[in-house]
Amino acid sequence: MQISHFFLSPTLWSVPLALTGDEARHCAQVTRHGVGDEVVIFDGAGRKALARIEKASKDRVELLTLSETSKPAPSAPLTLLQGIVKGDTMEWIIEKAVELGVQRIVPVLTQRSVVRLNAAEAGKKREKWQRVALEACKQCGQAWLTEIAVPCALDLAIQQTAAVEMKLIASLEPDADTLKREHRTSTVIAIGPEGDFTPDEYAQLKAAAWQPWSLGVLTLRSETAAICALSILGYEWRP
Repeated sequence: MQISHFFLSPTLWSVPLALTGDEARHCAQVTRHGVGDEVVIFDGAGRKALARIEKASKDRVELLTLSETSKPAPSAPLTLLQGIVKGDTMEWIIEKAVELGVQRIVPVLTQRSVVRLNAAEAGKKREKWQRVALEACKQCGQAWLTEIAVPCALDLAIQQTAAVEMKLIASLEPDADTLKREHRTSTVIAIGPEGDFTPDEYAQLKAAAWQPWSLGVLTLRSETAAICALSILGYEWRP
């Protein structure tokens, strides 16, 4: 059985370890851990500690560190540029993307996105989606916390991912190619919303050196395309 994971920010990581706020309440009240139980604490930057609970209340959980490990940052980081979809589907995509090892997710407001957000709403969405990513990290044992960017327009998303070595668009366009790559590299994959990217958006991405990549002849839902693409990349390129 997997040991429960709880998040402790690197800025609060000190000896002895202690959970406060939401993480303490989650530990003591939601998962009902008590004195003597062993848990894993992680800082979202590669560090993990196996610890035993010494004191527990809804406001503070004090821990004794039993062992500590550190996992280096991924050598081939994977980014998901995801066209925002409606309802709870976006949260589902984020959750599954984290489970598949994505390091960064850039939510994009495209021409065909049903969802529309102003600046304040975009900030609130980012906070909500970051919490979803954190819970997914805790569930799957991810040592590095996936970063959720503030939702933005496609041109800004392209700028934010300019330094990534390989840029792919999950595409139904006639010029979409299959993936042929012999070595792992930092990668960003763009997934359109309901209705896909528009021709203008495809042209914008291609002008910025993004490569159309075919996921097959069938038309996939946005969330299916995201999971399919990330699964293939994870299988092919991760050690």
